[in-house]
Amino acid sequence: MVERQHAAAAAPQGYSIRVASRLTGVSSDTLRMWERRYGFPKPVRNESQVRVYTDADIERLVLISRALKAGFRSGEVIHRGPEELRGLLVNSARTEPASDPRTPTIQSLLSLLIQDDPDGLRDELQRSVALLGPRQFLTEVAAPLVEQVGSAWAAGKIAVRHEHLVSEVLSSKLRLLLSAYDNRGSGPVVLLATLSDEQHGLGLDMVALYLALEGATPRLLGVNTPPDQIAEAAVALAADVVGVSISEASDLMLTEAHLRRISSSLPAHIEIWVGGKNARKLGMRDPRVRRVVSWQDLDEALARLRDAADSA
Repeated sequence: MVERQHAAAAAPQGYSIRVASRLTGVSSDTLRMWERRYGFPKPVRNESQVRVYTDADIERLVLISRALKAGFRSGEVIHRGPEELRGLLVNSARTEPASDPRTPTIQSLLSLLIQDDPDGLRDELQRSVALLGPRQFLTEVAAPLVEQVGSAWAAGKIAVRHEHLVSEVLSSKLRLLLSAYDNRGSGPVVLLATLSDEQHGLGLDMVALYLALEGATPRLLGVNTPPDQIAEAAVALAADVVGVSISEASDLMLTEAHLRRISSSLPAHIEIWVGGKNARKLGMRDPRVRRVVSWQDLDEALARLRDAADSA
């Protein structure tokens, strides 16, 4: 009896990986990837060899999660202790864009667009990049702006020329930012394209920049690409992933047929990631086709891909 009580007292107390993920906002896949790559978190194992995270782990992971949302990269913060992380967050908060009256807002950018002021729009986007850095600019300005422009056009509040103008200005800015990260990534190669009759490439530009910021190597094939050409390019460029964006106007039956054709033509190790407005509506059940419709989905897909590479 006494021995059992001592054993119970010695058993690790804490949180499962599922609960740790829920408490910190960091996906389970990312927690495992960090453990392998960085050595933190390093949870203890219970008698069933299940990971157990401590209160100290949770506290530090919450701070790391906040730092990532503030624009830091995982490699910059993962080895820092709680006090150092708090200092980073305090300094980051001092330059938070909301405290700066010069910071452009989505509404101010839309106003410039409606006023047909491309030079003003470019200047304000450049200011956003300077204040936020490329990652936050992408997730907090570029993507929401595109979403708002689409909604405004659907509601008849802006004309087609406004939609084309913001696409041209924003695409130029994203390509310029991407050029600063060319050839820096040594991570997975992701080929990005849209299918035949899909003419919208702005989503590809945004994903390409995000991938480059995360250390991956994006290859932009572009819009309106026949399925066989996508498959051939993936092989020729030694891609690990084919990323396809499908718009709200896409024909789902035709899209699924194209994706099946690509899947059947690719080597077994190449995954297919599908994003865009209609990605969630796909009905196909091909295990190689993964829906990646949010930045978190993209983070988890990259973590899973790197995990598999580390295990190989």
